[in-house]
Amino acid sequence: MHLHGLIRDAELQEDPPGSDRIEMILRIQGVGPGQPRQIVIPWTLLLQDESLDPDNVAGRGFDADVEEDDGRRWVVQRIGLTARVLRPKGS
Repeated sequence: MHLHGLIRDAELQEDPPGSDRIEMILRIQGVGPGQPRQIVIPWTLLLQDESLDPDNVAGRGFDADVEEDDGRRWVVQRIGLTARVLRPKGS
C-alpha cells in the first residue's frame, strides 16, 4: 500500500522485547480513510538510512510503501521524508 501524510511522533522499540533488534514506530496523520495510523520501520531499514532518527522525523511529511505482516502491523518497505511541516512539540 502506498501512503503519504505527516509523522506525528516516533519512538524506538525492541522487537521482540528483550532482543537487540530495534524498530521505529511512527504515528501518522493525513492518510486516507481505512489506511493505518501507525507504521513500523524495521531494523534493516533503520541501518540503511541514518536520517531515520526519532528526534528528527516527527513533524515531517513522508511518502512510503507499506505491507501488512502476519502480526497485522504495517511494515515500511520504502520511505522518503520531506521538510518539516508540523511545529516541534512545545513550540
